[in-house]
Amino acid sequence: MPHPKEDPDHFRDLLHERIEKLEASLAVANAGDDTVAPDNAIGRLSRMEAIQAQSMNAATRLKQEKRLKRARAALDRLDEGTYGNCTTCGDPIPPGRLEIMPETPLCVECAR
Repeated sequence: MPHPKEDPDHFRDLLHERIEKLEASLAVANAGDDTVAPDNAIGRLSRMEAIQAQSMNAATRLKQEKRLKRARAALDRLDEGTYGNCTTCGDPIPPGRLEIMPETPLCVECAR
């Protein structure tokens, strides 16, 4: 596996792919996030289910927005030359971890 210092373009590509996927996913989530009107529900249970689905969608959207923010921050670190180092302790983040989660700012130990 390449190291960020040896092949920054590989990780830049991974981050851009991640950002594109997250932005597309957020666009879909935002489009489907309509308020549930009482007139649109068949019954009380249907309305409760719709509200629960809306709440779950909001939580998922929030999680995706945080990941998107981390991915953009990782691109900044890549440009600064600090990408691949833990933002907490400064130790190198294993390349395998960066392959799976290119937006991660933390090494395994600090993530625990």
